[in-house]
Amino acid sequence: MIRRFLCSILLAAVLSTFAVSVIGCHGLGETPAERSDDHARQLRLNGSMLIDDIDAILQQDRQSRLTEYHVR
Repeated sequence: MIRRFLCSILLAAVLSTFAVSVIGCHGLGETPAERSDDHARQLRLNGSMLIDDIDAILQQDRQSRLTEYHVR
């Protein structure tokens, strides 16, 4: 009796977790246009951060300190 009750609770928890992970909470109140805008913004931000990281690796993110003059 108790074992069957615990199994049903465990099954309900697993199914609830699965449903939340599949559906998600982020897109419930969004239109497809808003979701598309979010994806475009994330791609733009990720691309600019990637370029910043590459510049930092290649040490092009700041000016050279070899001259006292401002070089652009």
